[in-house]
Amino acid sequence: MKWSHAMAYYAIFLVVVLAVTGGFVFKRTTPDVSPLWLTPQEAKNLLAQTPDVVVIDVSRCYYGNGHLPGAINYPKCSLPAAASIIDKSKTVLVYCHGTGAPLASAYRLKEAGFDHVYALRGNYGAWVDAGYPVEN
Repeated sequence: MKWSHAMAYYAIFLVVVLAVTGGFVFKRTTPDVSPLWLTPQEAKNLLAQTPDVVVIDVSRCYYGNGHLPGAINYPKCSLPAAASIIDKSKTVLVYCHGTGAPLASAYRLKEAGFDHVYALRGNYGAWVDAGYPVEN
């Protein structure tokens, strides 16, 4: 395979990014590396054992179709407003009905000063598949 100049520059760029960040850019978005992910069973245990967990559904359109018990709806784009309202000392569980948004949202909340933030691995679908209760 012959390398074009663009491919060579891209390869150099990736090497520099990995060297400078120590791979942090990729670790941050890789679910298996993040300590923030909870399986549905771990999330259920957290809800049972920790009083006043704030459960946030960050989906934009699907909250009305069903949500985890007691969940509030703050779409990902409105998280800055939520961060200014919610007590930062509370434990927060974030999930979505799709993919990608919960971990990014959890990091946003961590960056906003929340200490105990978790994202539900597999999102709403995994919770339902595990047979756990939902509200409409």
